[in-house]
Amino acid sequence: MSTKIIDPHVHFFNLLEGQYTWLQGANPPAWPNLDKIKQPISVAKLIKSTDFELVGLVHIEAGFDNEQPINELNWLAKHIKRLPYKAISFATINQPNNAFKLALKHLKHSSLVGIRDITEGHDATRLLNPHCLDNLRHLCHLKLHFEAQFEIENLNITEQLISYANQVSDLQIIINHAGLAHNLANWQRAIELLAQQPNVAMKFSGFELLMLNSEQQRQCLTHILKHFGMQRVMFASNFPVCQININYNELWHHYRSLCSDDLTWQHLSYKNAARLYQL
Repeated sequence: MSTKIIDPHVHFFNLLEGQYTWLQGANPPAWPNLDKIKQPISVAKLIKSTDFELVGLVHIEAGFDNEQPINELNWLAKHIKRLPYKAISFATINQPNNAFKLALKHLKHSSLVGIRDITEGHDATRLLNPHCLDNLRHLCHLKLHFEAQFEIENLNITEQLISYANQVSDLQIIINHAGLAHNLANWQRAIELLAQQPNVAMKFSGFELLMLNSEQQRQCLTHILKHFGMQRVMFASNFPVCQININYNELWHHYRSLCSDDLTWQHLSYKNAARLYQL
């Protein structure tokens, strides 16, 4: 069995230098183990925390400075020295196109491979904004990814994202946290629809945020693989948020237990992330 992993969804926090208003403001999320999540950890410590061989990672924007997100990319470059990595930064996907272009111009960095704009809950309607299509076209022109994070069971929004995927067929779209499954019937339908778009991939992560047990997670993975195949699915940790209910090493062993064969494991734990994120 291969022990190499690339983790395509990691956050590093520095609460002394960054803002993280969502995490340390007046109303932080009511998560268990929040103090553990806030605790700073180095890349070296993360590597040592698992008996898998962490050989690369993708850092996902975490609110270091949403007014000037380049500051997070510059901080990462100082923090991550010896491990190959790429970065997903922040930009508002529904802002006017000229403003979006300017925001991306200010984000030029050797580590940058894409942007994420969280559109969960009521914010999902922002993906219906007519500015989104031109902004996604600009991302594609820059050869950057769009990381979509919303409840895909909201089929109206999912169908709009599929329309964008059709119209900008060279744009790589990556669904975060397996589409945040709550209503499993609608979620399964969304998976079937999204999988028909060859430029859409899926990160299997974020289950600490959901009320799904291990067997339900296994069923979700089976459904995703049935429709996406093993080439467009990636295991990811969402570290340190995963520590709501599991430590880093236990999570990766859990993922390994979900795979019925070594080939599936190799693709989901390493090969697909290496290809999709150019690591």
